[in-house]
Amino acid sequence: MRFIPVLLLFITANTVFSQNRLAAQQIIKDLCSEEMAGRGYINQGEKKAAEYIAAKFSALGLKAKTANYMQPFSLGVNTITRSTVELDTKELVPGVDYLVSPECGSVKLSGPIFYVSQRLLTSPKVAKKVMRAIKKGYVPVISGYNTKDAIAVKNIAKIQEYCGSGTLVFLKESLTWSVGRERTRNGEIWLLTSSFDRMTKMMSIEIESKFINDYTTQNVYGYVEGTVYPDSIIIFCGHYDHLGKMGNAIFYGANDNASGISMLIDMAAYFAQNPQKYTIAFIAFGAEEAGLVGSHYYVNSPLVPLAQTKFVFNMDLMGSGEGGATIVNATVYPGAFKRLTTINMQNRYLPKIRPRGKAANSDHYFFSEMGIPSFFIYLMGDYKHYHLPADSPNNLRLGKYYDRSFLLIRDFIESFSNG
Repeated sequence: MRFIPVLLLFITANTVFSQNRLAAQQIIKDLCSEEMAGRGYINQGEKKAAEYIAAKFSALGLKAKTANYMQPFSLGVNTITRSTVELDTKELVPGVDYLVSPECGSVKLSGPIFYVSQRLLTSPKVAKKVMRAIKKGYVPVISGYNTKDAIAVKNIAKIQEYCGSGTLVFLKESLTWSVGRERTRNGEIWLLTSSFDRMTKMMSIEIESKFINDYTTQNVYGYVEGTVYPDSIIIFCGHYDHLGKMGNAIFYGANDNASGISMLIDMAAYFAQNPQKYTIAFIAFGAEEAGLVGSHYYVNSPLVPLAQTKFVFNMDLMGSGEGGATIVNATVYPGAFKRLTTINMQNRYLPKIRPRGKAANSDHYFFSEMGIPSFFIYLMGDYKHYHLPADSPNNLRLGKYYDRSFLLIRDFIESFSNG
């Protein structure tokens, strides 16, 4: 790993830091490096990221429950190792012009385009027409449609059913990707409408995918022992994984969630120097993007009995803040939410804090399902890049609201521990 010498120098120079925006920006840059390949399952990018975080924990003096801070687990995952899409002789840019459905199997085809217009989508015969076109060697390209149009939605479902093993191309106004946990015989190409010219005659698609049935990944766990109640635990957490690669496209995941991990490490640096009455644990979860797999595994195989966990504070999407913050589970734990908002009003940290109810959208979820008080904070603002290569350190610049959200969360945990 070419970044290791730089990393070691960085750790040495910053072994004692807190609320350090410059250090946090460097952590985001490191986690979004080419070597970490989007912190996914190609080139073991997630493993390199976990080792990086463990090195940080060690440099800060956090204690470990396991060898090298790691808690291994496994999952099945589909990887898109190669993707090429051409319109006539123009090769499109993966992750920018198009995406491959995450569950896609290997595909190789080339042929004339059969365009399915919005008008044709209203025909009861459209599915059979598309099926016949596929049999004749055409590549179906399906126009965008109103998802509230019941007829179009019904016909799309018929097309997908009739054309089972065929590859379909859907035009989309916007793109977003995810992690595939299964592998299908067929696949879909999601093509940005603005990248498609109706005058195009031919289309070529070549996708290579590989399903890994038992991929071993890990959570990373370190802690600062409590000074009075070491058997009572407050957990800071956030997921370090992202989407990885789709062919040559890297989904860097700067805001989602290198920003949360930078805050996690920043918090670890602070509490390593300022131990609390309760033990403070720091967990970087793996495989969140694959369906909260790492946090689900931890809740079912905890390194500390769950009954000893007093509160969980999950941090995801921490790179913005101009629009304030949202707190998931605020309405579930109104007392804790009032404590947080009171701290915010007294110190004027964030413009606003919006309460939200229960949601299964990040790593807090399985803790709260077990009855453990849990918050999930995410910052709101102008930064809109999500699940695309554009969510990169080149586009994400931490600002004053990183500092302010750090202080808000720190004050809340200190008041919770001392209250």
